[in-house]
Amino acid sequence: MLRVYSWDAPAIGESISVTLGNGEWWYQSSTGLWLTPCKRVTLATYKLSILLTPWVSAAFDPLRDDQP
Repeated sequence: MLRVYSWDAPAIGESISVTLGNGEWWYQSSTGLWLTPCKRVTLATYKLSILLTPWVSAAFDPLRDDQP
């Protein structure tokens, strides 16, 4: 298992594992989503940044602590 953190918010990350499927090794997110075959590292990082975007956006939201 590999723990990958956001560059912009290092407290936010995702646990990635490697799974054998369809005759090759794949990166798999903690939710079970198969990201890409392991030989496509750049695409895997791009997909991870998409998955982490809502969390990073929330971390930088100035209104996140405001209560109605």
